Amino acid sequence: MKLLPALFLLLCPPTALFAADKEAPSTAAKVNLSEFTFGKTLFGDTVTAESLKGKPVVVEFWGIHCGPCLASMPMLNGLAKRHESKGLKVIGAHSQEATEEEILKTIKTSKIKFPVTEGARSPLKFNGIPHSAVFASDGTMLFEGSPHDKGFERAVRDAMKTTTNSKDGESTISSSSTIKPAILVAERTWTNTDGKPMAATLVKVENGQGTFRRKNGSTFVYAIEKLSTSDQEIVIKAQEPK
Repeated sequence: MKLLPALFLLLCPPTALFAADKEAPSTAAKVNLSEFTFGKTLFGDTVTAESLKGKPVVVEFWGIHCGPCLASMPMLNGLAKRHESKGLKVIGAHSQEATEEEILKTIKTSKIKFPVTEGARSPLKFNGIPHSAVFASDGTMLFEGSPHDKGFERAVRDAMKTTTNSKDGESTISSSSTIKPAILVAERTWTNTDGKPMAATLVKVENGQGTFRRKNGSTFVYAIEKLSTSDQEIVIKAQEPK
């Protein structure tokens, strides 16, 4: 029986970048998603810090030669699909020695539906894979450990509570933490490029992202380029020096 841990690590050896101590809660509590880089995206939407900003995130360190990792894929696929409309991002960070061709072949045979990267870097230290990290929408890490632990599912539920909707590029912030700032454009009905209306006040615009406020006080961020042409003109005019 003493051979089992060694056998597990032989079957699922992590890359040296992710080796070592997992029992460091004081250190883990300080880890933030902003400290991660994900390397090259091999499959799915390109993973960048900007694409994950304001989203609850699950990072799954895995490898094509790891049986328990592959066994986790259907569960992770289901998780990604179930919470996609609320903004959850599941990232498969490949962490074993393998060629790009081998990884892509496994992605296809395992029917992985979420983005997969290679060359990820993080401050996390652990001894084996699969290994998961769950983050709230502000980047705070809520969980680190096996995706089969009971704490994993609870952490995902907690992460989802930090956002309520991110459909169509919209990312909601809890009204309890919202500070009502100055107004850029008074409340009106905006229309996106698909003709979908939304009633809100435009608070500010930064880097092409507009912060809007609903009547109930909650705010959300929406890409200005997704508004109708006429609404974009209103935003541009509102930003002109008075």
